[in-house]
Amino acid sequence: MTRQLAPWLAGALLLAAVPALVESPFAIHVCILVLMWTALGAAWNLLGGFAGQVSFGHASLFGVGAYTTIILYLRAGVAPWWGMPAGGLAAALVSLPVGLLCFRLRGPYFSLATLAVSELVKLVALNWESVTNGPVGYLITALPPLRLFGHAVDWESKTPFYVVAAALALAALAATALLRRARLGAYLVAIREDEEAAEAVGIDTVRAKVLTLALSAFVAGTAGGFYAFYFRYVDPDAVLGLSLSMEMVFIAVVGGLGTVGGPLVGAVFLTTVGEAVRERFPSGHLVFYGLFMMLVIRFLPEGIWGRARRLATGLQERALRHGAA
Repeated sequence: MTRQLAPWLAGALLLAAVPALVESPFAIHVCILVLMWTALGAAWNLLGGFAGQVSFGHASLFGVGAYTTIILYLRAGVAPWWGMPAGGLAAALVSLPVGLLCFRLRGPYFSLATLAVSELVKLVALNWESVTNGPVGYLITALPPLRLFGHAVDWESKTPFYVVAAALALAALAATALLRRARLGAYLVAIREDEEAAEAVGIDTVRAKVLTLALSAFVAGTAGGFYAFYFRYVDPDAVLGLSLSMEMVFIAVVGGLGTVGGPLVGAVFLTTVGEAVRERFPSGHLVFYGLFMMLVIRFLPEGIWGRARRLATGLQERALRHGAA
């Protein structure tokens, strides 16, 4: 038990030390983005990595969470730290009927169906102006006051947002680790490897996939709420664009599908390098993602984390053989 908890405790301590070690606001901003994308990559990995269900529509779940959080705050006065889990719950509820419909399809037909659902949600957000404010979107001009341990939280500082993002990323990775060890995780791997064989041995494949989609949607929706909380602006293009879904896919694939640490590795690499490319080529960063994805698929099909884990296992086995000799 101690060996299992040690990496998590070490990771939590390292994350806690970052604000004290890093003084640059831009560096903290990049760390926040890495953590947010880690949560989103983990959300997509739950469904795409473990169950093998390639979704191009996770931006719709992210957007539902973002809109829910910002609407609850601006129209009902619900503080964002309560609106974020509410956004996750709203995304999970939206995912249930979508999953029941789309999971009747398989392979590329499922992927195309999720893409169609995402575009439909974006059209609703653009045209349902009484709720979403249409293409104009919503802007938060000031966040509510909050006191912790007798001190007022300074929302102009990025540190409070970093703490929330770190908690969100750790929770998403912990959910992935728990799913991997749970019976549902075994069901999902069986579905990924051979869905017909999984059904033949009695696994309710639709139920397993819908439950996983709901969990994935909750994480993505909560991350969407954080986005609204952090950037203070939401519109259809910002939170419902296809590029959001594609970046979630890239992070999971580059890091390593079906792994716990893959989304973190993918987010660190793609966010830091992506920000550097975006600074030089504002409209060309997606070209970089596409080219890098091609290289990963060709030379690292198991992802960076998957390759590192395989190399570590090989070195460990070699050391054991030398020790036995």
